Amino acid sequence: MFSSIAAPLTDSLKGKARKGAITWTKECEEAFDKLKNCLCNYPVLYSPDYQKPFIVETDASDQGMGVVLSQLADNETEEHPIIYLSKKFTSVEKRYSVSEKECAGHHLCSFKT
Repeated sequence: MFSSIAAPLTDSLKGKARKGAITWTKECEEAFDKLKNCLCNYPVLYSPDYQKPFIVETDASDQGMGVVLSQLADNETEEHPIIYLSKKFTSVEKRYSVSEKECAGHHLCSFKT
């Protein structure tokens, strides 16, 4: 999930971005490299076919959530990803129950797509 990978980067920006200085740590460097690898490799995103049903899959952890919007390929056996979404939870969202966190993923998908 991208939000958990990016956590060291987003944490380093809290309150410091306004001052124009952040501390670039080894964790930040590793997170940056891992994100870069994830974004440069497969799977390739596909364009949506509005004649087919969509599949929404969510996954939530204590720190954040991830969503994949996909559709079945013409052969009806493999899914083609259309968009990946992720979000780091706020301090309030971290107190949600597991089912509320999963529902928040569906909410994110419906408003971001």
